[in-house]
Amino acid sequence: MKKAFAILLALSVLFLLPGLALNSAVDSPEIPQPPREIEEIIEELQTIYRLTIYYIYLDGTTAAPTYTEQLEAGTEYSVTSPEIPGYTPSMYVVTGIMPARDVEYTVIYIPAPDDPDQPESFMTIEDYETPLGLGATVMNVGICVE
Repeated sequence: MKKAFAILLALSVLFLLPGLALNSAVDSPEIPQPPREIEEIIEELQTIYRLTIYYIYLDGTTAAPTYTEQLEAGTEYSVTSPEIPGYTPSMYVVTGIMPARDVEYTVIYIPAPDDPDQPESFMTIEDYETPLGLGATVMNVGICVE
């Protein structure tokens, strides 16, 4: 009987003491906890994303300053492309709803037609052997086509 009691006591010490030590370490004031303000800032930063719009000419040079804005996910945006005399933008207005990621657009400026009565024409991009004829499609960051 004494032997069974000694074994039971030894087992309880083995299983209870590590648990007590673990619980005391978690509740210990020596482990620093971040202030609530920092946690709120971290949560806010995780929901704010960057909208970037590049304005370029056909040769790749900068046509207008890059537009950047920080928006929360789910926010609608509508940005009018700057007017440049003698050129037509590929997108007059960039619109959408901010997803939960950064978004980039590129607006390309092409020379406007000499005849004002002639409708504006955009340069079409050849297919370049892309699948499903995607060569003439405006693709933005994060768009996946299967």
